[in-house]
Amino acid sequence: MAWTTTTSTTVCERSGTEHAISVGMPVRHAAMDAMPLIVCLDAPWVFGTVLDATRIMSMSGEAPEAMVVGVGFAEDSMGEYLRQRARWLTPTPFEPPPASGVKGLIADDCGRAEVLHGFLRDQLLPSIEAENAIAERWFVGHSFSGLFGVRALLSEPSLFDKWLLASPSIWWDDRAILELEASFAERNDDLVADVFVSAGENERESSFSIVDDALGFVEALNGRGYPSLRASSHVLAGDAHSNCIGNAVSKGLRALTA
Repeated sequence: MAWTTTTSTTVCERSGTEHAISVGMPVRHAAMDAMPLIVCLDAPWVFGTVLDATRIMSMSGEAPEAMVVGVGFAEDSMGEYLRQRARWLTPTPFEPPPASGVKGLIADDCGRAEVLHGFLRDQLLPSIEAENAIAERWFVGHSFSGLFGVRALLSEPSLFDKWLLASPSIWWDDRAILELEASFAERNDDLVADVFVSAGENERESSFSIVDDALGFVEALNGRGYPSLRASSHVLAGDAHSNCIGNAVSKGLRALTA
């Protein structure tokens, strides 16, 4: 088959952080005038799922035939990888609670999402689009990277056209991200975006209220009356935080393609 997948590393010019970048091309990419780009954060457990889903679901028109790019951290240690996520995916300084699985960080180590946001906007996306004709940009994130997506959506909604936010960690820092939502609403009378937010039904059993936060976030967005916003939410029956990714990607791709 003509499907190709490559992996390389890129250093963030601002932070010096080394990112692992995985790229999967659609089978017909050489014949396409332009193609959608789907950027997946948390690449080790999201990139492969999104890549496989687009390859099969695009055949039935349920997902785009897209270039899929995974962004991760070039770390061999799982503990350090989790710490990198807490550093660069979160919006505010806050010490990760033990239930998050992140150990060894204090509050001031975290809250650096603005730097990673700049890496995507100023380095990664321009480098991709210098070599490929891109029709539209999609974002996919789960958990901390879903929280990163919420922040990016509210701080620079034009960065992506479509947003798939699975189980976003809105709980972070006493839901500080919701202050950004309120601030955005005060300053803007429209939000041009197509947004799908999901959470696993069994995430209600955690201490983080992920389901209620996800539903409440979409309800708040829709309550603003933005004329250009299309936002929907879905609770994934029987799913928990770790096993919901495949279901979230499948349903999110379909919702955002429709």
